[in-house]
Amino acid sequence: MTIVTISPETCEIEVREGFSLALPKFLWTILEARAKALHKGDLHTAVMELASKELMGWFSEAIKDVVGPVSGDN
Repeated sequence: MTIVTISPETCEIEVREGFSLALPKFLWTILEARAKALHKGDLHTAVMELASKELMGWFSEAIKDVVGPVSGDN
């Protein structure tokens, strides 16, 4: 089992070198359209926004039974 402390320091964004994102071409088309519509064409921001929303939701669900309700969950 891994124990993780959630604190302001551990909630900071950390960029890891060496990771690439490979998706089917149709998903890139969708992401590019979203970037144009919501982020003035900034694909990086569009991808990061979706990743943070989806990953944080997934992590919240994954740890709910372990630590109880996560701040913001009702």
